[in-house]
Amino acid sequence: MAETKKKTTKEIKLNPKVWDLPYNADLLAQVLFVFSSNERKGTSAVKGRSEVSGGGRKPWKQKGTGRARHGSIRSPIWVGGGVAFGPNKRNWKRKINKKMVKKALCIALSQRNREELVKVIDIDTKKELKGLRKKLTKDISKKTLIIADNKNVSLALRNVSRFNVTTPLKVNLKDVVANNNILVDTSVLKILEDRLTNGK
Repeated sequence: MAETKKKTTKEIKLNPKVWDLPYNADLLAQVLFVFSSNERKGTSAVKGRSEVSGGGRKPWKQKGTGRARHGSIRSPIWVGGGVAFGPNKRNWKRKINKKMVKKALCIALSQRNREELVKVIDIDTKKELKGLRKKLTKDISKKTLIIADNKNVSLALRNVSRFNVTTPLKVNLKDVVANNNILVDTSVLKILEDRLTNGK
């Protein structure tokens, strides 16, 4: 009888500093608020009385007409005048500690891991890419985030709906929160953990 070959599976150890942190909703909300504020353009603007053209001459003399006194037709109380307290180019940029951003990302990854939505797989070969593509196309309702540093992965899965590909150095909290499932390539797991823990 022919001997059957047993497949050996590698045990992958996850860093508890990244994948096993307690949930902190306040920190996640604070970091997401800063992210959303930094994405605001702040391009809405109106003209004030000094920016509206015209109005250099006094409309009529101060006394003797029986009408109310006015100094310019571009006053905010006139039709066609400048806006008194309208929006102008506002800077929405906010600052936040880098350690807080990294910890918030670790907390989000830990929560996904507790929900058993994180999978560490090897997606280097073409066969695994085809199998992964079939799995993703079957379940269209769930968004999937793939963390990999391989151009073949993004090329093979770029036309799959409801899925995102990012690298371990670019993944952020918004990516994790916006996607349900998270697939991490084994070749970039150490890079991701070293980035979030500073190699500790």
